[in-house]
Amino acid sequence: MARPTVNILVNISADDVACSNPAGDSNFVLLGSGDYLVWRDSQQLGNDPLSGVGYPVIIPGTGTSEASKLFLADYSEGIYQQVILAGTSLADSGGNYRYVCCAWFSGATATIPYLEAYDDNTHATWESKPLGDGTPANSLFKAVCTTNGLPGSATWAGTPLAGTDSRVALDTGALTGASYLYFNIKHILDSAMSAWSTADWYNNDLVFSIHFTYS
Repeated sequence: MARPTVNILVNISADDVACSNPAGDSNFVLLGSGDYLVWRDSQQLGNDPLSGVGYPVIIPGTGTSEASKLFLADYSEGIYQQVILAGTSLADSGGNYRYVCCAWFSGATATIPYLEAYDDNTHATWESKPLGDGTPANSLFKAVCTTNGLPGSATWAGTPLAGTDSRVALDTGALTGASYLYFNIKHILDSAMSAWSTADWYNNDLVFSIHFTYS
């Protein structure tokens, strides 16, 4: 079993349709070198230049809320591309949507692929404040597998992402061949974030990973 190629794509259209091409199509954009995902406030718009004004998420005064919009920061194009269907109905345009984020595998795997989150690209720890500050259930990033169906609710709860302690299986078993896997994802904002230090706020090292094995 050779190591499969994995492509990550996001749907930048308002159409909840499957990806038809692992290199991207009229709905899905392939993440490339220098690209990253970022949540922004409602004032940020698709096609805004990355070099222009950035509108950060707004922390609620009390309790929790959901970040308004998810964007692909498209390095090669120099623009924000909105992942319109991301998140729940508590975000600007999310909801009970299936085809939002995609992981395409070119071949088989030995284990189930999992969506995980880590403090940095060493994939060694998940102790940062955004990932729960040592309590995985408190991670501010939550996702739901949609490979085999819709989330089931416009206000889907999702599973907190924090290393291998709390992660999302992207299928029911190891892959037997080329496959498109799907998930939806959201960012929770908590009033406690207002007490975080500058180092906690400006941590640019967080990574989402697709974890699997092959033989």
